[in-house]
Amino acid sequence: MALSRLLTLGLCVLSLLVPPGQMEQCECQGPGGPPGPPGPPGPVGPSGGIPGLPGRPGTPGASGPRGYAGFTGLQGVPGTVGRDGVPGPPGPQGPAGATDLDLEPLQASLVKLELAINYDFARRVDKKYFVSHKRQGSFDDAVQFCTKRGLLLALPKNEEENTALTQVLEGAFNNVWLNVDKSKEGKFQLDLKGHPLTFSKWGDGEPKVPNGDRGCTMLTESGAWQVTSDCSFNAYIMCEI
Repeated sequence: MALSRLLTLGLCVLSLLVPPGQMEQCECQGPGGPPGPPGPPGPVGPSGGIPGLPGRPGTPGASGPRGYAGFTGLQGVPGTVGRDGVPGPPGPQGPAGATDLDLEPLQASLVKLELAINYDFARRVDKKYFVSHKRQGSFDDAVQFCTKRGLLLALPKNEEENTALTQVLEGAFNNVWLNVDKSKEGKFQLDLKGHPLTFSKWGDGEPKVPNGDRGCTMLTESGAWQVTSDCSFNAYIMCEI
């Protein structure tokens, strides 16, 4: 047995002496030893074939938390002033302002109203006021009463005014003195200022020419005008503003 092992070992030693190129295999190979340490990496191999297509975009991720506000930047340099544009067409003319002439009627109306409220009775007809202290007196008393107050004795200038003045007589008074004067020819065609009458409403047979040089005109409760020679008669005293 020991001899057999010696022979085998001798054959293996001889196999190591065989020159390269000769295919001699030694059957006397012993057990393998432990693996040695890994060697250094080899060179990079050639690239592979055609690259593949890019994959689909992935699903967007959730929004992250809001960051803090940054610092305020520096103020920029002022820009240059642009050129003026082309002037537009002129606008339409506005309404004319109020003039003194436009305010005169209003001022006159206010003055009349201030005067009218100072009397016991006042009735407005259009732009005129009939005023009175509800007194009776002679024709001369009536003229004097109105003149002292810078007013005129009442005189209707149209049917509306004549009707309004007649309505005043529906009560204790039956007549009111009117601002009518007897002319030199014995006709009643003027007022006490010498202005021609623009309206009259004489009753039947009026105006009657009185026997004397004087005659006074009254408005009766029927709305008709009447002349009387008794100017001392007590009639309603009415002025106009």
